[in-house]
Amino acid sequence: FTPTKASRSSEWATRAAAQVAYSLPPTASHWYMALQDPRRSSEPSWRAAVGSSSADGIRRAKLARLALAAAVVCLGLGLGLGLPSERRPSGSCPASISGGLSGVLGWTYFAAWSASFYPQAIQNYVRRSVVGLSFDFALLNLIAFGCYSAFNLALFLSPTVQAEYAAAHHSSSAVRPNDVFFALHALLISAVTLLQVFLYERGGQTFSLPAKAASAAILLGAAVGAGLAAARPIRWLDWLGDLHALAA
Repeated sequence: FTPTKASRSSEWATRAAAQVAYSLPPTASHWYMALQDPRRSSEPSWRAAVGSSSADGIRRAKLARLALAAAVVCLGLGLGLGLPSERRPSGSCPASISGGLSGVLGWTYFAAWSASFYPQAIQNYVRRSVVGLSFDFALLNLIAFGCYSAFNLALFLSPTVQAEYAAAHHSSSAVRPNDVFFALHALLISAVTLLQVFLYERGGQTFSLPAKAASAAILLGAAVGAGLAAARPIRWLDWLGDLHALAA
């Protein structure tokens, strides 16, 4: 007997459902299993479990959110006030205040957005499965943050690119350390998420042909642009601008 495509899909769906239920906390697991089999909701054990733990579960979830928000704010304040601030020209707002505020807001943004990358990677690790994850998104997300990292690193570290930017815009680059750290951190976590696609249960999912074609076109275009910039027909700033547009 050779399993049909439909039977294989049903098997993958059953395994995925079991993994989801296994990874959920007790209360959520009861609700999930009740959705799978409505008759469970009438069982005394189900009612007792849900009634006794739902309030505690909601309270723990609220505390976890508050703790995460507090950690993000504290990290932003610590890095923003602890690291050297950006120098500002004197004016209506003192340079130390404007630089400190810019640092705090920038590092808080870094912490808040960076924290959003972890739940998916952690869930994949706990379930040992990437069933339900968009493989196309994981691939394109990695490429986008690769482009964004190259843009930020060049504008932050390269004197050549900084001179081209100053000549074109009559001002210094607005890229700050928190921008560089965010881009590199996002690139790292995106790479981990994509690596999980090849390590864990996939449930028959694959990358789509349009995503593969788009990724190949982006990488080829980036390589050609880098070659043209190195040969000087175009400026490095122009090439980086294209990378930034692709990242957006």
